[in-house]
Amino acid sequence: MTTTDFTGFYHAHFANTVTLVYSFTADMPAAQDVTQEAFARAWQRWPVVSGYENPLAWVRRVSLNLANARWRRLRTMRLFLERQREEYEAELNPDHVAVVAALRKLPRNHREAIVLHYLADMPVDEVAQHLDAPLGTVKSWLHRGRTALAETLVIELPEVRVPPADQVIKRGTRRRRARTAQIAAATVLVLTGAVGVGLLVRSPGELPAPPSGSPGVSLPPGCLPGQVPVSLRLPDTEADIKVSVLNGTNVENLANGVAADLSNRRFAINRVVETEVPPNNEVAIVRYGPRTVGAAYLVNAYLLREGTMQFDINYMSDTVEMVVGSRFRQLATPTEMRQAVALMGRPSPPPGTCALPE
Repeated sequence: MTTTDFTGFYHAHFANTVTLVYSFTADMPAAQDVTQEAFARAWQRWPVVSGYENPLAWVRRVSLNLANARWRRLRTMRLFLERQREEYEAELNPDHVAVVAALRKLPRNHREAIVLHYLADMPVDEVAQHLDAPLGTVKSWLHRGRTALAETLVIELPEVRVPPADQVIKRGTRRRRARTAQIAAATVLVLTGAVGVGLLVRSPGELPAPPSGSPGVSLPPGCLPGQVPVSLRLPDTEADIKVSVLNGTNVENLANGVAADLSNRRFAINRVVETEVPPNNEVAIVRYGPRTVGAAYLVNAYLLREGTMQFDINYMSDTVEMVVGSRFRQLATPTEMRQAVALMGRPSPPPGTCALPE
C-alpha cells in the first residue's frame, strides 16, 4: 500500500479539518487529537476510503462524530470541571469570547453554515451537501448570519500544528499490526492447547482459591479476620495493566478491534476471544479480583464508568477480563479517562476485602 496519495491528502486537509472541529469544541488540543484520530482511521481503511467520491467528507464526518461523542460525555461534567479549574489556566482571548458568544445567539443552521464556510473554508456547494440543504437556502443562512454578526469580530484561532503524515500513518498501521498479532496469538494458543477458552469464561467455582491466612500472620491495620487484603493503588501507566478481551456480541471481530484500541492506549493485551462467550446487553462486563482492583478501576474509566463491574474474591489472576457487550461504542480518549477518574474518586475495597496501606 503506497502512502503518496494519503500523505498529499493529509497535508492538504488536516488544518482545515482541525479548524472545523475546533469551531465546535473550542479546544484546540482536543480538536487536533480528534482530527488526527479521524485521519488515522482513514489510513487504516485507505484502500476503501480512497475509492469514495469524496474522501474528505468521510474524514470530516468521522471527526464531527468523535467531537460530538466527546461533547456529550463532557456536558455532564461541565460544572465539576469549572470548580476544579486550575488558577494558572491561561485566560481566553476577549475577542474569542465575543465571537463564541455571538455565534451562540444564532440559530443552529445559520451557525453551522457560517462555521463551515468561513472557518473551515468549505465552498458553499459543499456546505449545502454537508448540511443536506438546498444551495439557495444555505446562501440565505449565510446572509442572515453575516447580518446578525454585523459588528466587527475578529476570530483569532490558535495556531494549528500539523503533525507529520508518517505519525498518522504509523498510528493506523499499528492498529492493523496489533489486530493481526492478536489473531495470530489466539490461533497459536488454540492449536497448541496451551490455554483453553474455558479458562476465560470459567465459573467462579473453577477459579483458584485465595491464599488463606496462617496462624501467626497479622492482618494489615483495619482488616478483619476473613477479609482479603487488596491494593487500591492505581497502576502508574496503562502498560502495567493486562487485559483479556472477549466478544460478548454477535459482531464479527469486535474483540480484535477493541483489543487494538486498548493496545493503542498502551494496555498490555493478554488474550482475545471472539467466540464461545454468551452475548450480553451491556457496554462491557469488567471481571477482576483482589490483584486487579486498581487496574479494573482504570479500565472502567476508559468506559466512562459505564462498564458493569464483577468482582470475584476467588479470582487471583493479574489480568482484567473485559467482555464487550452490544451497547459498546468506543473507548474514551486519555483526556476523557482522566476526567472520569476525577468524577469517580478513589476506588473503595470490594465486599469481603480490606485496603492495604499505600
